[in-house]
Amino acid sequence: MIERVTPRFGRLVFDRDAIVRAALRAYVEGALAGLARFAFPAAAGAIWVGDLQQGTFRNDDGCGAYEVVAWTEAGVVGLAYELGAGPIEQLGLSVDAVTGGPDDVRAALPELPFKLEPALVMAVDMLGVGPEHGQRDAGVGFWLLGDHVAGTMFDDPTLLGASRLAAWGLLHNGRLLPLSCEASSYPRPGGIVVDYARPQDAPAHAIMDAVVDRRLKGPTEFTTDELATLLHPLPTPASKPVLGAQRMLQRVGITWPGSPEISAEPT
Repeated sequence: MIERVTPRFGRLVFDRDAIVRAALRAYVEGALAGLARFAFPAAAGAIWVGDLQQGTFRNDDGCGAYEVVAWTEAGVVGLAYELGAGPIEQLGLSVDAVTGGPDDVRAALPELPFKLEPALVMAVDMLGVGPEHGQRDAGVGFWLLGDHVAGTMFDDPTLLGASRLAAWGLLHNGRLLPLSCEASSYPRPGGIVVDYARPQDAPAHAIMDAVVDRRLKGPTEFTTDELATLLHPLPTPASKPVLGAQRMLQRVGITWPGSPEISAEPT
């Protein structure tokens, strides 16, 4: 764990295990959004690849901006992109130097330790590909190894996308919080994220916390009582959104009673 105090973002705390838990928590929110009794999920578009030891999580805002965090047992690599602020515009990558691979965004991670190369490769695999030149699109980044953290989000916190990465240093009770609508334009200490946990949402958040903590110890399943408290009334038989949520959760080892074994997207 490492703490950094910045004039733009305030106090940031980065911890490998906390980031992995927060990624899993945000993915669960993304899977259940619209079905469960809570509002303002941390992740608008949540994608998960891998597992708790070695994996990647992408949080997409649905409007073209996203961040990716990738982890191994060694540490974490984070990369972010906002429209018009990829490696060509923001990192000085020349068009002739585009490879479509990790070197496109390496300038976002100065002095990246060799131990984190696998995390970089996984993160890059989750980045978008620019339609103009085929570049992997990210314009800012950070890396975390033990008690060392660095990256362009610290070297130049005004870079577009830095606020998305700062949110991973502002976890609240292990949860990634939604970004403030003003985070990119008017970031200020304490104003990057907003705690949208309304009182009426507290039971749902408590259940998601409990399930995530159980999953950190091994595959788990919602109880019938948890589902009764967590979910809005669901159609019978299960609708496409319900099956989609079940499918997403099964990818990370979380099921619920009576859910079918789902191995592929329906055709």
